Amino acid sequence: MESKRVKVEEEADRISALPDAIIHHILSLLPSTKEAIQTGILSKRWQNQWPGVAVLIFDSTGMFPRSFHKFIENTLFLHDCCKIKKFHLQYYHRRKEDQFTSKILYATRKDVEDLKLSSLAQVYRLPKSLFNYASLVKLRTHNCIIMPKGNVNWGCLTALNMESCRFNNLALEHILCGSPLLKSLELRYCDPIDKLVIASKSMKRLVLLDLTIMNIEVIEISCPNLEKLSLQSMHIDDPKVFGQVIETVLFGCSLLESFELIDSCMFKQLVIASNSLKILVLRDLNDISHIEISCPKLEKLKLSGCLNIETAKLINLPTSLCATSDFYYDPEPESLDEKHESSNEKHESLIKDILRQLQNAKELKISRWFLEILSAIEMGGLFSQVLNIKCLTLNYPDINGHHSGIACVLRNAPMLEKLVIKLARHEQVW
Repeated sequence: MESKRVKVEEEADRISALPDAIIHHILSLLPSTKEAIQTGILSKRWQNQWPGVAVLIFDSTGMFPRSFHKFIENTLFLHDCCKIKKFHLQYYHRRKEDQFTSKILYATRKDVEDLKLSSLAQVYRLPKSLFNYASLVKLRTHNCIIMPKGNVNWGCLTALNMESCRFNNLALEHILCGSPLLKSLELRYCDPIDKLVIASKSMKRLVLLDLTIMNIEVIEISCPNLEKLSLQSMHIDDPKVFGQVIETVLFGCSLLESFELIDSCMFKQLVIASNSLKILVLRDLNDISHIEISCPKLEKLKLSGCLNIETAKLINLPTSLCATSDFYYDPEPESLDEKHESSNEKHESLIKDILRQLQNAKELKISRWFLEILSAIEMGGLFSQVLNIKCLTLNYPDINGHHSGIACVLRNAPMLEKLVIKLARHEQVW
């Protein structure tokens, strides 16, 4: 017992002996400032370390409004770090607007670089002074009104994330004009806007999620240096115009390497043609009947979710491609046997075409539904398409029900080196 006590004391001494800079760095990695303060129980030396940490994270979870407000006031009073790198403020209850604003002003006086504001119980309007705060590097807002009156001066801003916020195109124009170094922009679940114009020479990453655009004729994305684009759950009245916008963006962004299109298409045909694209993800596009993909530099292709495509044209794809066909069809309502048989024939024809066009891919991942159709094909006659794949992944197959489909793929893959079968709880590798 004595030896154990001595060992514990020695460990405590080691913690106490750490340099201030290392202790501050450790405290800055904790989820909240409250937890950083609680580390004072580790040793006496740690009790007075948290005021020098350049990261302040306040979260009202599990706290009453009055006690949370008092906790912030006391913390800011004792905090003596001359500069704040990160300041996060998240309210889950109603509060006076000036209480929120005063905390933001405190952070800007300390030259904050990373600012996160989340007002979940009520909408908060960003103060005018924040739009002229030029030292901001990263800004994340949730449930805020962002309406700058006049020019915006965010000369150092590189990343902007607006979620469930209220703004208009004029406000977005002011923000983009006043953020010459902006590289990443995310607009998520924001209020409907009349039009969408995004023009930036510095932007490299753009994420648009669950946006409703009232005037479909005014959609413009002009970002010549864009490298990653993600369009998810876009609500647009005229699908034809939206399809043209996608083609224009792919043509105009010569540096685009990653493109995601998720639950956003209401048109029948989708053409993806790009000489720079390396990653392409198409998911839950259940209105599309035909897709055409021509990407000579493509490294990863993922077709997943509900895709009711009838024909697919995959051309100019490299042999180093890793392809994932993890999609399925919507269950059809009860119909006549002839219609059901016709549907099965279309599915079988589609699967054959996809396998033929992906025969030279380096890696192939296929879904449970894919194997089910392959099993039906195998029962109707031997499938003889040679597959030059080296790695095959089967996602959640029915080993008993799909054994003929699995046997079909294995028989036609003479160069296969690795087989991965992903089951419900684990995976087996051969």
